Amino acid sequence: MSEHRLYRYRWVMVFLFWFLMFAYGSNWFALSPMLTTFEKSFNIPAWQSHLLLSIIGLFVIFFAWPAGRLIDRRGAKLSASIGALFMILGFGLRPWLLDSFQTLFLSSVIAGIGLAWILVALAPQMMKWFPRGSASLPVGIASSGLFIGFGSGALSMPFLVEMISMRNAFLVFSIIAFISFLLWVGLARENPPTPPEERKDVKRVDFFEGLKEILSSSNAYIYPFIGFLIVGTTLSSSAFIHFIYPGEEGGIIGGSFLYGCAVGAFLAPFAARKYGLKKISLLVAILSLVFWIGIYLVYIHNLWLLPIILAFFFGFALQASWPIALYCQETEKGVNEANEGVASGLYISLSNIGAAILPVAFGYIEKDVPLCFSGISACIFILALLWTLVKRS
Repeated sequence: MSEHRLYRYRWVMVFLFWFLMFAYGSNWFALSPMLTTFEKSFNIPAWQSHLLLSIIGLFVIFFAWPAGRLIDRRGAKLSASIGALFMILGFGLRPWLLDSFQTLFLSSVIAGIGLAWILVALAPQMMKWFPRGSASLPVGIASSGLFIGFGSGALSMPFLVEMISMRNAFLVFSIIAFISFLLWVGLARENPPTPPEERKDVKRVDFFEGLKEILSSSNAYIYPFIGFLIVGTTLSSSAFIHFIYPGEEGGIIGGSFLYGCAVGAFLAPFAARKYGLKKISLLVAILSLVFWIGIYLVYIHNLWLLPIILAFFFGFALQASWPIALYCQETEKGVNEANEGVASGLYISLSNIGAAILPVAFGYIEKDVPLCFSGISACIFILALLWTLVKRS
């Protein structure tokens, strides 16, 4: 038997992680089209309703680092399993916690504890089954599950509520989460019998030594802030689209945006592998700004069909470089199997600081439509600027 080999089961692992991400994303963003409903039902301001979404990202900040250390010591499957358990507890109880903002907020808190353990495990788990040089593809495929979940939750929720009630609609997503948990725990494997490529033995290091090795590359300081802007802007844009296009119209446009995010996350690694990581990432960042400006122009001219198309391409361009930046972080100089969990934790933690801060900040100003559009545009411009600073082909 050879010392290294590629196993077909690696694609089963990609699907299992994809479905886990899909389940989390659909449950999370099923909240998005309901925010204005909760504002009226609970008599709360927009910024407070946005906390139901953003608090999930806030908890990632605190648990990304412990998740990274757990992955480096015990493996990625255990981390993702812990996250999946909190997912089914938080989202599973949600259908019976809809009577007040406080109980609904509690369900987001419980589910939010789990997100870090799943996200941080993504790249390390894929790199156990794929050669490091080609792992950007499975990372992109698996991460697309989150954004397909985002789009599915946001798009289907208004229709499900109309057909079967809000409680039963949330129950549908709870069942999806439970199925994904069972499949992951039952079928996922930590490692293949032999590595996918020849790999050197690495010595385990403590947290700070591992972090020091990661930060030996100047790029390692940039990628987390790229993640901060992408994730924060994605959540802010989604909520804002539902604000300016309320009801089913907003559900369709918002769903188109999030499906665009999924396709971008899925296809970008293919293009990056052929044309270069930095070149593709910078291009899509610039295009996302162009499409966002286009959305504003068609909004002020009250056009209908174009926002659906523009929202899709905006999501495609905005989200395309998120898995690329994660892959780059995991394959930078100084990152190896001894500290890849910490490297992933650094990226995921900063990404979700953006998820916690930016939606709430833009929630304060969303009623001033030109100002909110300008603020999101500034975030995208800074994103493109950061990619110009990355020293990588």
